[in-house]
This record gives sequence, structure tokens and C-alpha cells, in this order.
Amino acid sequence: MTTELTVRVPNRVGQLAAISGALGDAGVNIATLSGSALGSKGVIHVVVADKDAARARRALKAAKLRVTSDRKVIEVRLADKPGSLARLAKRLAKARVSVDSAYMLGTGKNSTTFALGVKDTRKAKKALGR
Repeated sequence: MTTELTVRVPNRVGQLAAISGALGDAGVNIATLSGSALGSKGVIHVVVADKDAARARRALKAAKLRVTSDRKVIEVRLADKPGSLARLAKRLAKARVSVDSAYMLGTGKNSTTFALGVKDTRKAKKALGR
């Protein structure tokens, strides 16, 4: 499993550098990251390995960056073929699992790994046969 940390920042130059620098200096590898800005505010979602989550929280706090939420996200490996993600999403929808965030973690020779932030991880795992 991995952990998603949400950091809210002012929308100004250098915020991505501050976040990635704090994590890099702490030896935390970023599995994936997404960010967006709306007006004067920015939201950065950083996904890190579970083993690095506490260190990441401490590093961000030390850099005066506020983690507004963190949660476990489930990792799912799918065949690297058209429609694989759609089939997964339909299974989750059928089980009434709400997906709040989705990240591509990486691709292999024949597969793609995603991280999914869901409201109910137990329900999601059951829907996926885990």
C-alpha cells in the first residue's frame, strides 16, 4: 500500500520546489504527484510508500508546509490493454465504491499500476476480490 498526502499551499512560485525539496532532503521517494491551482490556492497530492509516510509528514511540517489530509490508497496492477481501467472502474461502481483520486504509479512490460484513493478501502478490496 501507499499513502496519499494532501498539501494545500498558496499559488505562488516555488511551492513545488519546496515540497519536492523537503521530501528529497528527507530521503522520501515520491511515487507519484499531482497538483492544481485555482486562483490564489494550490493543492498538491503526493503519493509515497507507506514506510516513508511518517518521515514525509515530518519533513513537510519542518518545511512549514501543512499536510491537510493523508490516507492509504490501494494499488492495483492492470493489464496494459485498452479498457482495463474501465473494467476496474465498473467493478468499483457496481459495488458503490467512490473513487476520490487515481494515479498512475508506473508501467511494466505488460501491466500498469494505479493507486486509487477511495472512501472505503475494505469495500474496494472486496469488490476487487482481495
